[in-house]
Amino acid sequence: MDDQPNETSHTSGTGTCCGDWRKTVDDFTTCTEKFVRQDPAKAVGLALFTGVLLTVLPVGRLIAGLIRLAFALARPLLLVLGAVKLYEEFQKKQK
Repeated sequence: MDDQPNETSHTSGTGTCCGDWRKTVDDFTTCTEKFVRQDPAKAVGLALFTGVLLTVLPVGRLIAGLIRLAFALARPLLLVLGAVKLYEEFQKKQK
């Protein structure tokens, strides 16, 4: 493998948004491979540290809490957005 990022376009027929994240993932993968080849001991140590950190931290509970919060705030948010739209329509009819 060469050390240059993958320059092939993945956007044929899928739109630019899809191609953007694919290019980002490809660039990240290339950069990671290059880092591992240059300093394997440091890469293993970093992977070990990340694994321990994810094991110790309550990541699952944090994500579940954020999802619960998003669902709890969705109902009032939709109510406010509906009220704003209703107000806008009322203002249009007044003019």
